[in-house]
Amino acid sequence: MIKTSPQPKRFSALFKLLCLAGILFFSVQLQAFAGHDLRFFHDTDGFSGGDVVHSAVIPGFYPYFDIYCYWDTATLDPYKFDIKSMGGSIELPVLQSDCGFALPVLGGITSPFGYRWGRQHAGVDLSLKTGDTVNAAFDGVVRMSMWYYGYGNCVVVRHHNGIETLYGHLSKRMVNVGELVNAGQIIGLGGSTGHSTGPHLHFETRFMGKPFNPQNLIDFQLDSLLKDTLVFDTNSFSTPPPVVYYRKPYKRSYYRSSSYRRSYSPARKSTGYKK
Repeated sequence: MIKTSPQPKRFSALFKLLCLAGILFFSVQLQAFAGHDLRFFHDTDGFSGGDVVHSAVIPGFYPYFDIYCYWDTATLDPYKFDIKSMGGSIELPVLQSDCGFALPVLGGITSPFGYRWGRQHAGVDLSLKTGDTVNAAFDGVVRMSMWYYGYGNCVVVRHHNGIETLYGHLSKRMVNVGELVNAGQIIGLGGSTGHSTGPHLHFETRFMGKPFNPQNLIDFQLDSLLKDTLVFDTNSFSTPPPVVYYRKPYKRSYYRSSSYRRSYSPARKSTGYKK
């Protein structure tokens, strides 16, 4: 009796077709996330050509991944979001059921948002002493924790409400990339690293990589939020014009001039000097 080797199992044409369709589906999804076309939102009203794309990774782990479509741990603004492409507005709830709030530090504002020294100051400076604790403003996930150019030791947190906050000039970073943080949790110690003239916290609020005025969201004096919902449009990212100080013309008095001091100085009067 001749023994024959077992024949390999053959898959049906339908099974092969289903496998091919699944591979094509996931490849298209991954290409969408790898690209730089960021017109993919939950609510696409006001955005041209925006189709809803669902996350192909673990849902909910990276906050608002289906909006940002990008998780970069080494670049502050990798999204290349074009503000002019906004034809409407976006509404984001500031405090969701899983998102609390706390002030980063208790110090007051020493430098506001806007133009400063001829260039844009993309955040606010808050006073502190070297070694003071710096807290996360909202719950979220650490996206960056590194030395970043003029920011020095810098931490960026993406929050569950869709915005990102930046904490610059830290003397020490106490969180790592991918770490979950809660509002009020210590993420670093204050300092003066990077381009800094003294110990302070440089604090920024950003959406899609673009900075907006933190004072439109947070009352730093009353330790409270100013609104429950953030509404972003093309005007939300505008920078206030620089403050121009006009100096009053100074008219020099004769009695303060050098000729008066030469003619009527007490020393010359006592010696009987005459001009």
